[in-house]
Amino acid sequence: MTDGLPVPDFELADRVSPLGDKADPIAFYLDYGRRIHADIVRLLPDGWSLEGRRVLDFGAGAGRVLRHFAGSGAELHGSDIDIASVEWMNASLAPHVHAFHNGEEPGLARPDGFFDLVYAVSVFTHITEHWAGWLLELRRVLKPDGILIASFIGEGGIAAVTGEAWSDERFGMNVLNEGQPWHLGGPTVIHSPWWLREHWGRAFEIERLEPSGFANDPGAGHGVVVARPGAGAISAAELEAVEAADPREISALRHNIAQLHREAESRRYWLEELQRSPSWRVTAPLRRLKRMFPRR
Repeated sequence: MTDGLPVPDFELADRVSPLGDKADPIAFYLDYGRRIHADIVRLLPDGWSLEGRRVLDFGAGAGRVLRHFAGSGAELHGSDIDIASVEWMNASLAPHVHAFHNGEEPGLARPDGFFDLVYAVSVFTHITEHWAGWLLELRRVLKPDGILIASFIGEGGIAAVTGEAWSDERFGMNVLNEGQPWHLGGPTVIHSPWWLREHWGRAFEIERLEPSGFANDPGAGHGVVVARPGAGAISAAELEAVEAADPREISALRHNIAQLHREAESRRYWLEELQRSPSWRVTAPLRRLKRMFPRR
């Protein structure tokens, strides 16, 4: 029941995922949000009703998915790092959605055990340094019997992201494009099912793990994890700790180092090519002035 809800402009919609190559960008935005919503509902336990539940879309953007939960009887909350998207949701999707801002480091403005369902679509696919803290923060705001649904890039998306064939020995939690700014998509994080079961499984009971096909064709796109909070206290350091008994931990780290070396070499090559261009030399004085007189 989303009829009549406002639609964000192209700029806000495009921040969730690039839409520039779509014939009808806003129609694609709405349809893909609808497909993600349908798959989240499919993954809920049999007989689990949204009526009277509290739901959090962690990384909601401008409500691409959340808008499709309107009319479900659930109390809907959305958080995002992008303030413009949060402001738009509060101005345009209220009273259906309660939106709030979150920073890059873990911390959500909601009390312990507040939500029945938290979902994170294309979020842990970009979190590098603070992934463990954020996972624990989602556990904190979930009720003890709450549900976490989170997508990840695995074997279904590996060819599109790296051009490589899938291998459990080469992929654990591999980070690409480290340091890339958010307006260019941020870093890219790849996860292997064995790694998720080992590391996320220290904080959550993983009830279901599909390696690909989330809101997509079978064998393609993101994978998805369905989990419930585990018992007992655990720290971010304990989540991150390498399982020395599993040789895949080390082989995946070695492969990630090789990937990052290739990225660095590629960047160096293109920078050298750019510096050879006439336009780079012509604009050099402007760049020097910018460094001398930085904008405050």
